[in-house]
This record gives sequence, C-alpha cells and structure tokens, in this order.
Amino acid sequence: MSISDYIQTQPLLPVAATLLLGIVVGDGLFRFLPILPSWSMLIWLSLMASCLCVEALLRRKPYAQSRLLLITVFLAGMALADRAQRQAAFPFREDCQMSYEAVVTAEPQVRGKTLVCDLALVSIEGRQLEKAVNVKAHILRDTITGDWRRIRLGSGIEARSAMEPLRNYRKSNFDYARWLSCHGFRASTFVYVTEWRTAKVSLKPMTTMERLRLKAMGIRQRLVAQLNLGNDARQQSAVVAAMVLGHKQGIDRDMKDAFSVSGASHVLALSGLHLGIIYCILTLLLGRRRQHGWLTQAVVVLSLWLYVLLVGMTPSIVRSAIMLSIHSLCMVGGRENISVNTLCLAAISLIVANPMCVWDLGFQLSFLAVLSIVTLYRPISHLLPKDGRLTGLSGVAMLLKAIWSTVAVSLAAQVGTAPLVAYYFGRFSCCFLLTNLVVMPCATVIIYCALAVLLTSFLPVVNHLLLIVLGRCSALLITAVTHIAALPGASVEGITINATETGCAYVLIGIACTLICHVSKLRGLSKLDAFSK
Repeated sequence: MSISDYIQTQPLLPVAATLLLGIVVGDGLFRFLPILPSWSMLIWLSLMASCLCVEALLRRKPYAQSRLLLITVFLAGMALADRAQRQAAFPFREDCQMSYEAVVTAEPQVRGKTLVCDLALVSIEGRQLEKAVNVKAHILRDTITGDWRRIRLGSGIEARSAMEPLRNYRKSNFDYARWLSCHGFRASTFVYVTEWRTAKVSLKPMTTMERLRLKAMGIRQRLVAQLNLGNDARQQSAVVAAMVLGHKQGIDRDMKDAFSVSGASHVLALSGLHLGIIYCILTLLLGRRRQHGWLTQAVVVLSLWLYVLLVGMTPSIVRSAIMLSIHSLCMVGGRENISVNTLCLAAISLIVANPMCVWDLGFQLSFLAVLSIVTLYRPISHLLPKDGRLTGLSGVAMLLKAIWSTVAVSLAAQVGTAPLVAYYFGRFSCCFLLTNLVVMPCATVIIYCALAVLLTSFLPVVNHLLLIVLGRCSALLITAVTHIAALPGASVEGITINATETGCAYVLIGIACTLICHVSKLRGLSKLDAFSK
C-alpha cells in the first residue's frame, strides 16, 4: 500500500496534522509577535470563508479542493491558537493587592511551609465575576494554630493578595508556566497567614461542567478512602488510588522514580489501558445482546464518560473515551472502525475544545503511543514465526501468543514515546519489556479487584477479602517495579537532546514505519483496531 493510498483510507489524518501545524505555527507567532489587533478573529474567519467559497467553485477539481480544505483547516488552527493566547492572557494588574473570594477546586498539597491550592476566583473587590478565573495559590501555613487544615476541596475562602503572571522556576528546563496555562490557570499568588479566612461563597460564576467536576472530585476523595489498605501499606494504597481513580497525591518521590526508571510510569497515568479494562468489565456485565445492542452500548458509553468525569478528564483518558465511544458506535452500526481515523477524530475533538492541550505532556505521550501501536503492532507481531509443532499444544501456543502480543505492544509504544521521554526527562528505560510482562497482569488484576472493592462496600466480609487480595497484588507490583528499577543498567540517564533533534528522531521513525509497512504489504492495516490484539 502506497502512502497516497493509505492517506485515502485515513482522511482525517491530514486534517488532524494540518490543524496541529496551524496551532503550533500560530502559537509561536502570537507568543513572540503579539501584534494582532483585538478583532483579529474576524480576519481568520474571513480568510476561512474565502477559502470555502473558492473551494465550492472548484467542483470539478478535487485536487485543488482538497488543498484548499487543508488551507482552511490550517487557518482554523491559527484562529484557535489566537483564541487560546487571548484566553490565557494575564487578566489582572501586576503586583496590585486585591481582595477576592474563591473556591478550592483540587485537594490542597503541603509543600514545605506553604499549602498549594487550586483556586477559582468568583468575585473581586466585592464584584461577582461573569466567569471564574483559575489561580495557583501558595498559602503560608500557620503551624501554631493549624488553621490551614480547614482548607479542603470545595472550601470557600476570602483572601487578599497580589496576583502575578505565570513564571517558570529558576534553573529548570521544565516550562512550568506553559504547563499551568495548559491546565487553565491564568495567574499565581502568595497569601500570607493573616490574609485569608474560610467563608461561604457563591458558585454561580463557575460553569456547569466546572461544578460537576468539583462534585466529582469530592466523590473521588470518598472512593479513595475506601481503597485504604491500612497504615502499614500507605504506598500500596496510593498506587492503587492512582491506577484506579487518578489520585497521585499520596505517591512519594522515590516510588515515582522507581516506576519511571523501570518503564512502568504509564501504569500510574490513567489511559487506554485502564479505560479498556473498565470497558471490558462493563461489556461482560451487560452482555452483547443483538436485540438491545444499542441500549447496552449507550449504557457502557455513558458509564465510561461518568468515570472520565470522576477521574479528572485528563487528555489521555478523554482520548481513550472518545475512541471507545466511536468503537461502540461502530459496533452498533455493524461496521469496523478505522483506528487511525478514530485516533485523529479524538485528537481533533480535544484540540478544538482546548488548543493548549497540544503542549500537555500527557496529550503528546498518549497520542504518540497509540499511533505507534496502530502502525507498528501488526508488523512486530508477525515477526514471531509460526511453529507447526505447537499446533497440538493449544495452551502453550496461547501463552506464547499472549506474551508476544504484550511484547509487540510494548515495543510499538516505546518506539513512539522514547524520543519524547528522553527530551523531557533525559532518560531511557532499558527494562521496559521485562517490566510490562510483570506489570500488565498485575495491573489488570488490581483494577478488577479495586472496582470490586468499591462495588461491595455494603458487604463487609467480601469487601475485606477483596482488600486482602488487592493488598497482596499491589505489594507484588511495587516489589517487582522496585527490584527491576534497582537492576544494573535499568535505565540510561543524563540524555540531552533538544527539540530539533527530537523532531528529527520522529522523522526517522516515520520513514522507518513507512518502509516497514510498504515492505510487509499490510493491506489490512487500515482495519486494525487499536484496542484489540
């Protein structure tokens, strides 16, 4: 299959790539050349309308039409970048003290002498805002009175402080300001001990989705408490809470480093693995009756999105939910879903909703990993020769197939994410294959068991037995990850590559993938489902 033929089978691929290019170009242009007028959005809309009009006139020239369509998509990306830059602009007077009311929108974290809080400002100087403004706040702790302990998720506070633009840490390559901007923050502030108090505030400036998310975070906190495995197993409880509910606050630095060095960090970040397991559970529970297939799939999809809302709607989990939703729709329609198109549709949906998510590390790793799996899984899996001697040993053959399937998925995902991980973290895990062979079965059992624990809270005996099993599995997972991370040469540290070198690495990977697919003559690649092995 030639490149042109492959693109024809994946029409959303050039659209997603062009939209992404428009956002990247627009972001770079508007960040360093902020010269556009306030009404610049009308310019983009006019240019897009002109392209569409010309495209309509060229009915008998499909090649020119397709190129004009891509130009329109590129301009749409530029417009989205323009809008994102304006929305992320600093909305306050710098270094000017002001009084405000706010709501704590995430669980506060103790950092040294301060309490780090995510605040949604709902009023300033007694004037209620039309839309809440997200601010990252550092509140100085009073260790004598301990009043800071009253600040919890959903608490309302009245405070007075000066707002500052988002800035990066000194002597750090991590773009912290960009990360905060990607997550909706527009300013930061430092609040002294005597400059705040708890209060009852109005939630009207917050959108319906923000209020739902706030309630979902409260429910998640209660569910995290149900997964408590005891005081002697705090790290085990924290790992389980991260894997099932996306709650990572309890994991200490050493444990995070062990997962990173061993190549198991993806287990702690909610993604397609976790949502795929939950999808399988729901499908098994509800069944696949053709008579009411649409109703079953509707319940499954609704349950998936409720779970996504519960765990915080990170880009990776939203991407998985979109792909699984399309997969369910295709099942109802009796059609095979095209994985690359599904992935591109998920990317387009996320980018249009929040153009700044392009710069989110979770977004980048998630989409690159899935794209690499879709492209390389089949060629890698076909490398295992078919041995006729194993035909009579179905158990052995199935075990080998399962092991090699895990290896193929791991290799494919590693190829897609290794340059980006090396760029951001300066690290390459050498034991990722061994890690995944151990981690994947444990992760599957832990997720199944944890969900069973949450569903059997009204059955004390059964719940207690499930907690014991959950504790043993999580302890086994942590022990395996820790030992693998301690192996000599478990990872290569101190890798230094810049953005240009990272881009060149992906160009080479793309060329290699194209050659592999061309040589292998994989004409059925377009029908590959990213979630089936």
